[in-house]
Amino acid sequence: MIVVGLETSSTIAGIAVIRDRQVMAEASQELGGVHAEKLPGMLERIMDDLDVQWSEVEGFAISIGPGSYTGLRVGLSLVKGLAYVTKRPVAAVPTLDAIAFQVPCCGYPVHVLTDARRGQVYEARYDTSGGRPERQTEYRVGLLEDVLASIGDKVLLVGSGVDAYRPDIVSVLGDRACFPPAGAGRLLASSTAFLGLDRLKRGEQSDLYALEPLYLRKADFARQPPSRLERTAQTGATPGPPDPTGRLETSSE
Repeated sequence: MIVVGLETSSTIAGIAVIRDRQVMAEASQELGGVHAEKLPGMLERIMDDLDVQWSEVEGFAISIGPGSYTGLRVGLSLVKGLAYVTKRPVAAVPTLDAIAFQVPCCGYPVHVLTDARRGQVYEARYDTSGGRPERQTEYRVGLLEDVLASIGDKVLLVGSGVDAYRPDIVSVLGDRACFPPAGAGRLLASSTAFLGLDRLKRGEQSDLYALEPLYLRKADFARQPPSRLERTAQTGATPGPPDPTGRLETSSE
């Protein structure tokens, strides 16, 4: 079964073509905010290099976030168009699931943290001891300090949020924080493709008309007041206690 997977939840876009458990081709490129201009060309070049016809593709997998508002919209629009033309099914894969897929058989709980900017992270907790990611919490977005306050045991942390805030994580969690080798948290389009393949084989295809990105929060186009983490960095003051209300926004989708 040939599946085309797309990952557009960040400024780095990725495309992978897999056949069952084999990666046929995979490529990624820093696109910034111009996904719409470059993504179709990337995909066309990969398909031409493989000499794979669209009639041979049996399904698509798309990363649905949380992540970049623009990137997710562009990736989803492209996949919807391809699926409509080829009459092939689409599997939606949450971005945090795909990252957790890259650290299988971990003896510790895995916390995926991706950078949501302004001192916030997208987060979910997984059990990957069986070789596959089993999500144990809802998908959440919140201030880094609030997310870290909810972690009481020794865990493996992975994702772009670790790259952005590692010193802060270590200062709060100490030796309870474990990290994978450098680069392990970089999201691969092949991870999205493999998880999408599994969903398609289980008959879990998405409704093209109802399928939407998983944002967790509304797009922020206006300048907002600085977070406590940002105020602390600016002033050098000790951060106060977390707000006891509305600490984490969650979604189980």
